[in-house]
Amino acid sequence: MYAPPRPPYLRFAALLAVLVLATVGGAILHPVVALAPVLGIGVVWVILKVPVKYPVLVVTWLVLAVDYVPERPQCGLWPSPLYPLGELMFAQLSYITKIGALRFPLVDVLIVGLMGLAMYRRVKGLKIDPEPLPMPRPLIAVVALSLVAILWIEVRGIARGGDIKNSLWQWHQAAMMPFIVAMYHYAMRGPEDWPAFAKTIILAGLTKSAVSTYFGMVVVHELGVEVEYTTSHSDSMTFVFALLVSTMRVIEKPKPAHMLRGLLIIALIGIGMIFNDRRLAYVSFAGCLLAAFLINPWTPLKRFVVRLAPLFAPFLIVYIAVGWNSGSSVFSPVQTIRSLIDGQGGEGNLDYRDIENLDVIATWAQFPILGTGYGHEFLEPIPLPDIAFVFPQYRFHPHNSLLGLFAFGGMLGYTGVWMYLAVTVYLVVRAYHRTDVSEYRAAALVIVGLVATYINQVFGDMGIISYICTFQISLAVAMTSKLAVHTGAWPMPHSRVLGPAPTAPVPPPGAIVYPNEEEAPTPTARPGGT
Repeated sequence: MYAPPRPPYLRFAALLAVLVLATVGGAILHPVVALAPVLGIGVVWVILKVPVKYPVLVVTWLVLAVDYVPERPQCGLWPSPLYPLGELMFAQLSYITKIGALRFPLVDVLIVGLMGLAMYRRVKGLKIDPEPLPMPRPLIAVVALSLVAILWIEVRGIARGGDIKNSLWQWHQAAMMPFIVAMYHYAMRGPEDWPAFAKTIILAGLTKSAVSTYFGMVVVHELGVEVEYTTSHSDSMTFVFALLVSTMRVIEKPKPAHMLRGLLIIALIGIGMIFNDRRLAYVSFAGCLLAAFLINPWTPLKRFVVRLAPLFAPFLIVYIAVGWNSGSSVFSPVQTIRSLIDGQGGEGNLDYRDIENLDVIATWAQFPILGTGYGHEFLEPIPLPDIAFVFPQYRFHPHNSLLGLFAFGGMLGYTGVWMYLAVTVYLVVRAYHRTDVSEYRAAALVIVGLVATYINQVFGDMGIISYICTFQISLAVAMTSKLAVHTGAWPMPHSRVLGPAPTAPVPPPGAIVYPNEEEAPTPTARPGGT
């Protein structure tokens, strides 16, 4: 007689009991550790069942949406509800678990783990993940070159007596870029996956905008203090990304649905960006629009703007001239432009950033080709105010990371580390002009804007040591590779996806072969044939 199988209630109850005990035990060490058992079971399930794209989307949202603890979010005055997740993601695991050897954050484990999982599935021939489009070989080469150049700068610095403990955090995030690119490469089948990642980053931007708005309107008002920013410096790149997606989609396909959706996103993101009060965000977005304008072909919209610009130019000049010395809020855009030119110290005065830039340039001048190497502080021929009580390692991390890269790596190191940005722009612009799909063209313009925004963040706000910036530029590189191959901007004739180039048919045995087709006799009709 047939009896249906009994569900394994006892095993389920035992697993639940172990999970509860492990959660309670973890909470004794640290509140965040209580999440470890649940996360562990979730990771096992992901490894067995889920395409790698979905956990990568989750990790992307977490990196961009939770409190970015290395940059003292909300000026260190208020931890948002997402602060515990931010501490779990970005704080060293040695701080959380009390195990001294774990001197790296959880985000590194997730990056390497997801990349390794995707590679393992490909080696084993598992069909959980679809076949991704291959990366162009030049892009693979320059991404790998970036890591090699960073390691070279590190070796040179330590050989010159540098501080290895401080040197590791001068290049750590930048060195993770090739691994993040590989993670995104395996997670994305092709350009068709771009909307999912774009929506994830927009959602993260909306989350940060909500935190920024609440902190600026409620918490700051209750505390009665003035703050420099409301979330963190690097969030400017996330905000600009959301604005770019909203505007470029309309530029490439101006239809009412795109316009309404774009205006809503711009309004919600704009509020958070205004409260965060980072000048680089506005400068970056303006630069992105200019880059899109130059790359875009001569569409009716572009011709209209060019013909209209001379009419508004006189009014713009008068507006800037009148508002240059005015303190009225009507001229706040002019004051932003002036602060970028004069600095925060005012005209004729050097502020902290100006002095720091001069000191970093002086450091670079002593080692122009090879740099000082990592593990060394920049020199101070012009003394800076001592901010060691807030940031003890401030001379290892100049605010202008671009000049810092010149100082620590010299011309050789700078070129090696950043060559991938030039190749990315080259390939994505070629892809832009080789596709008629508006979504792909908009994505290409967004990527160009992301590169410009990343450079601005590195130039002005230590973007080179930010996971937020590194994740987004890595996504841009991975998406560029998909667009380049999909559109034919960089053909891959020997890849598994496109197959080898066609060859001539092999003649049967005994056939007369003429190496030169011109020497072959003219074919004639057989007797009785046609």
